Amino acid sequence: MAWAAKQQGGASAANGLMHLESENKILLECLTSRLGAEKKREPCELKIADFDDVLYKVFVSPDSPNEIVLHVAVRDWENLKSNGAQKALDTNFPGCTSQPEQGFNVAIKVNADSLPKGPWGSTGEACAKQLADIKTLLVGAPLAEAFSTLESGGSASSGITTIAMRKPTQDGGGNCYIVPKGDRVTVVFAVDFADETDKAVTRIFLQEFVEAQRSVNNCPPANFSRGAEPPMEIQSIPNIDGNPDIAGFISFTIFKSHIGTTPKKKEATKLLVHFLTYLQYHVKATKTYMHMRMRNKVNALLQVLNRATQTSNETKAKKTITGKTWVKK
Repeated sequence: MAWAAKQQGGASAANGLMHLESENKILLECLTSRLGAEKKREPCELKIADFDDVLYKVFVSPDSPNEIVLHVAVRDWENLKSNGAQKALDTNFPGCTSQPEQGFNVAIKVNADSLPKGPWGSTGEACAKQLADIKTLLVGAPLAEAFSTLESGGSASSGITTIAMRKPTQDGGGNCYIVPKGDRVTVVFAVDFADETDKAVTRIFLQEFVEAQRSVNNCPPANFSRGAEPPMEIQSIPNIDGNPDIAGFISFTIFKSHIGTTPKKKEATKLLVHFLTYLQYHVKATKTYMHMRMRNKVNALLQVLNRATQTSNETKAKKTITGKTWVKK
């Protein structure tokens, strides 16, 4: 459904769904004020927490107010680094990497007076937007590598790539499996939430992805399976035995037609990287909506009860069938 909303030009609002932008808004605002037309030159130290355990730190030294250092912490960095993340950094920010602080994996130093040259453009606003979307660049690097191989028609000899996208619950989940084939790339998410109600809502929500593909043209095929039945594409992974306690598995099959152009490939990578965030947002929004409906129903029933309550204490005289008058004491 997220895919369909983007392909149909924002139809998600009409369907009650919301597409979340991939850039971190706080980080984008901070960087734009220093790299954009305003060119703010003042010291700064800002720490930001994002979805999927991603952390940012923006540091501008008082001694060098034109130099901006962005520290980034992501899960499973060593795995990402060996599957294209370091290459993506060198391509987009050549010569800008530096030693990260303790607790962070990557540090990018940018001189506001001499911007690096990358595929994102040459303006300060474009540089700020790319830095604010650094999570997509790093976490999506294995996906971008697999899509490039599929687009070029190369052989899929790398096997299955596993990425720990978020902290697993006590039952598991949180991994993303990239399965390249000759004519397709299958991306499988092991989805789970700690709360049992969240799991139940998630299962219903994921099943809708299977139904949505029947009414949306040219969208990637989607399949949902229960936790006890992992998809066939990943059954060869050691210790992947199904766990009936997790919410389930959702898989998307990407063909060449879905990534035929550079914008399509970037959009596919972005949507898949932020899929779990999209899912989490709508699961929480669904629970909020249900709670609001229940509260409104309770208020409506209370109004009915209040209207049914006798408000006057005046005792009225009543007549029997024989015409006698009596007053209830």
